[in-house]
Amino acid sequence: MAFISAYSLTEARSLLALYKDAEIALVDGQAKSYKIGSREFTALDLPVILQRIRELAKTIEGLEGNMRTKRAVMVVPRDL
Repeated sequence: MAFISAYSLTEARSLLALYKDAEIALVDGQAKSYKIGSREFTALDLPVILQRIRELAKTIEGLEGNMRTKRAVMVVPRDL
């Protein structure tokens, strides 16, 4: 069974790099929430970023063909 994703492998890798950069910025305290006039910017929460990193890592693993898939086996009991 083929792995289906909305991202190509290069897109997924670049997004993963961006999310890792965002994680570093949040941990370092560089990203914050602020308001200028009527515009407001709020950085994502760290748990959301970490969850997205895990999802993208699984996507990359699947696109590279390293993901294990479960195989379904049907057994039909017969009375001999």
